[in-house]
Amino acid sequence: MTYNLFTLSFTGEWEHLEPEFIKSHFRESLTRIRVAVLIAMFFYSIFGFLDAMIVPDQKLMFWAIRYAVICPIALWVLWFSFRPGFETYAQPCLFFMCLSGGLGIELMVILADPPASYSYYAGIILIFITSYTFIRMRFLWAVACSWLIVAGYEIGAIWIADTPRIMLINNNFFFVSANILCMLAGYSMELNTRKRFFSGFKLEQEKNKVNRINRELDQRVKERTLALSTANEQLTKEIRDRISSEKSRIKLEKELNRKHRLEAIGTLAGGIAHDFNNILAAVIGYSELSLASLDKSSDEYANTKEILQAGMRAKDLIRQILTFSRQGERKTEPVQLGKVVTEALKLIRASIPAGIDILQDIKSTALIIGDEGELHRIVMNLCTNAYHAMENEKGTIEVRVEDTMLDQEILQAGEPMAPGNYVILTVGDTGQGMTPDIVEKIFDPFFTTKSVDHGTGMGLSVVHGIVKQYNGTIRVYSEPGQGTTFVIYLPMAHTDTGPDPEEVFTPPPGTERIMVVDDEETLVHMVQKYLSSLGYTVKEFNNSLEAVAYFSDHPDEFDLILTDFNMPGLTGLELSEKIQGIRKDIPIVLCTGYSKNITWEKLRSVGIRTFLMKPVTQYALSTTLRDILDHG
Repeated sequence: MTYNLFTLSFTGEWEHLEPEFIKSHFRESLTRIRVAVLIAMFFYSIFGFLDAMIVPDQKLMFWAIRYAVICPIALWVLWFSFRPGFETYAQPCLFFMCLSGGLGIELMVILADPPASYSYYAGIILIFITSYTFIRMRFLWAVACSWLIVAGYEIGAIWIADTPRIMLINNNFFFVSANILCMLAGYSMELNTRKRFFSGFKLEQEKNKVNRINRELDQRVKERTLALSTANEQLTKEIRDRISSEKSRIKLEKELNRKHRLEAIGTLAGGIAHDFNNILAAVIGYSELSLASLDKSSDEYANTKEILQAGMRAKDLIRQILTFSRQGERKTEPVQLGKVVTEALKLIRASIPAGIDILQDIKSTALIIGDEGELHRIVMNLCTNAYHAMENEKGTIEVRVEDTMLDQEILQAGEPMAPGNYVILTVGDTGQGMTPDIVEKIFDPFFTTKSVDHGTGMGLSVVHGIVKQYNGTIRVYSEPGQGTTFVIYLPMAHTDTGPDPEEVFTPPPGTERIMVVDDEETLVHMVQKYLSSLGYTVKEFNNSLEAVAYFSDHPDEFDLILTDFNMPGLTGLELSEKIQGIRKDIPIVLCTGYSKNITWEKLRSVGIRTFLMKPVTQYALSTTLRDILDHG
């Protein structure tokens, strides 16, 4: 644990814990603060009896200070502690309350006649104890409060009140010593509190790590146990009845093959994405370069156009696989729901038995605002539920997408919808159906009527959550033996699709100087050719270490850095960090074929302005670079 010796704030790699510590300290201290304020106010009040005994002639003035000024301030702090804004202003409020209490005592010292005034300094020591140890004021605030009180006492005792020197020295000796001792106590208490917080943080990290390992081990044990159990069952059935055993074995193999296919997509998607997208980047990039230099009426132009279109189809295929395996970034944008449904049904078709027919009726080309990956999950979850409802692996799943306009509010099943244009997604099946009491519970997390190996009960809960995020409504119609139909209403986006921007695209030119870094020599040359054709001055490197060394010697020679992510030597993030260490204002754009571990937090921490997913089209590359160079 690293911290500032004076302020006790977390520093270095643990600096990000400081805001969380402040919140945790407030949550733990709130009740104690309220109790401490009450107790402090009580003791501050009962000392009024002391005023009556020591300074009877001035007791009314002293009581006015105690009961008309200081106690109302404490009551206000106590009242404010129950308000939402107290978390933000808790420390300033406590600081003001303690400072007011200390200054109130000092005012009494000034107003009291000797020798009574000589003894009131002891009350300041109680204020020190309260500030540092009792009322949960953080160390820095307590230090500022106590030394301001000390300064106030010195001013009052020396310049205002006629305090004998020996008495001034005596009083200073006691309460300055007390202040220093309280400082040490407050320092120690907050340091121990921070150490406990840090230990708890580290313990939570280790706990999460242990839980993850335990889950992995439990999963492995379950898989091994399931495999052994299945094998034993197969042997027992084979001994008892060879025909029954053979049927069970075939059914099990089909199910395992289906699971293996789905697992293979998720496992291999991330592994092949980077290399395959690099290949596609070269195919698409050089195709676009060739098209720019060919006569549109020539056979070569038509052939190259076919190559480019094939490359874009391959790019879409990779995107679909990454979306299915949940490797894509969440991005809310106008999406054509019908297109997403069509793509999802292609994947679901391969994972369900051939005896189940899928009837597809896509009548809508309208757009909605959403994330393509989440919409993909909605379709996959609903279709998977429909398949599991088919007891004999035979039946029909009907999927429709259509537009509708609601001209008045419709209230049904407690779900109001505002008038307007909607896109409707309907998924129906001819399965076993559900009773009304089950329909009421299907959106509850972990509720399921399936066997253990068919789901966790989270699928429909996730679907319901996504639909609500999009301001949509989901309705269920089901009867036992009559199947189930899910109807989802999603608000239509008010977006004019217009022409495809890449079809009418004219690349914006530029004259800036760009460094291109990629370990794939083919891609470096392709990007260099394209950017040079637009007027940019391009310096290419296929070795990240050499690129950093060159930039270190020529930091002002470039206006932008374009770098790959996965490279030997230095990754794109490491290269960006070193570049930023040399020149802070240089914009950096990251290209990657695989974005599983990339977050905006990581990118911003090393100075990266944006990132592009490979394969990058000329449209995306040129407009992104132009936008970064023009607007930062």
